[in-house]
Amino acid sequence: MLMESPFTHEIAGTFTDKVGMAGLDHAAYHALMPRAGTALDRLREQKASGALPILALPGRHDDLQAWKPIVDRYRAQFDDVIVLGIGGSSLGGATLCRLADAGFGPSDGAPRVRFLDNIDPWTFDALMARLDLGRTGFLSISKSGGTAETVAQTLAVLDRLNQRLGNDDLATRMTCIAEHTDNPLRAIAGHFGLFCLDHDPNIGGRYSALSVTGLLPAAIAGVDVEAVRRGAGMVLNAALSADRPEDAAPAAGAVINIGLATGGDVSQTVIMPYVDRLERFGTWFRQLWAESLGKDGHGTTPVDAMGAVDQHSQLQLYLGGPRDKLFTLILADPSGHGPVARAVTAGPAAASLDYLVGRSLGDLLAAEQRATAETLIRNGCPTRLIRFPVLTEEVMGGLMMHFILETIIAAHLLGIDPFDQPAVEESKVLARKYLREGME
Repeated sequence: MLMESPFTHEIAGTFTDKVGMAGLDHAAYHALMPRAGTALDRLREQKASGALPILALPGRHDDLQAWKPIVDRYRAQFDDVIVLGIGGSSLGGATLCRLADAGFGPSDGAPRVRFLDNIDPWTFDALMARLDLGRTGFLSISKSGGTAETVAQTLAVLDRLNQRLGNDDLATRMTCIAEHTDNPLRAIAGHFGLFCLDHDPNIGGRYSALSVTGLLPAAIAGVDVEAVRRGAGMVLNAALSADRPEDAAPAAGAVINIGLATGGDVSQTVIMPYVDRLERFGTWFRQLWAESLGKDGHGTTPVDAMGAVDQHSQLQLYLGGPRDKLFTLILADPSGHGPVARAVTAGPAAASLDYLVGRSLGDLLAAEQRATAETLIRNGCPTRLIRFPVLTEEVMGGLMMHFILETIIAAHLLGIDPFDQPAVEESKVLARKYLREGME
């Protein structure tokens, strides 16, 4: 029995029967499906055994209750909360926080949650100069506890706090998240008396959005994190309860991606939401997909775009350039929402604006996203559509779980490990080497 999902996943626009047109033929799609079914069977076994903890997250409530006192204290004590972290330690939380703060300030009763996810020294200094440190809290997040960028940020922040406020109450101003091992961030927390939450060692950073890493900042910002997990659970249960792999949306998405990449010369996958609050979602997906699948000569390049903005730039390339891209349009139903254009009753503009008169901004957005989808498909660009009425916490959680599952299944189809990142580790080793050489 297929369970309900908070959105629909339409793949009809990814197929083609026309010679010379991009797209996946139905025979290739069905040929890959048995392997996707095997991947789903493995996921079912891992969920039942607990071998893959990310699959247990949607059903957990104990951890949310455990760090609720931190959420309540940060919301009551601070006007600003700064998250120190990079990559998977920040992207999930930043994506979720957009539900509560679309960029114009926090919701009532919540601090503004910002993510200092790079080590640009000018950005760091500019932010520190503008904060009232007496009303600012910090979260320092590193799965390994040894991420050089995060450790450096943390030491710099502690130094600023010590200079301006002294070190008597540092423990009330910074909380750390790291694995429960002997690592630098844990050592810093112990030295300064900071509370350190455990990061599950079996949940990789880019898969951690639904764990404390993503949900603690989101809860502080005012996001309903219970609903986020509920939406993730809906998608997970729908996928794992499907009678056929074709009926599991993440499996169908993985087959489309890998089928087009291996047999259709598609080398890029474009994520294009038409909802501003999903702007960071594309960045989150980009890391998940690239770092999980870019191995042994495999993988497609993830590209994040925004509708309707990129209709005025990237769409020219998408339609006039090479047919080497799969498009995923993520669409709400904005019809009838927003201000309505009033009539211009005189002058030459009256006739030329008749198509806008009486229409809302949402009507215009709805027309544009429909037109983009139809134009891409008519021009032979493989296109799938994810639709929902309005972006909610449940939808966001469902989207995250969908793409987590799709990525894991795609890795299975390619025969690679979705959870390691050997090339990234090489660059980290070199960076430490160059720092040591510069100090000698």
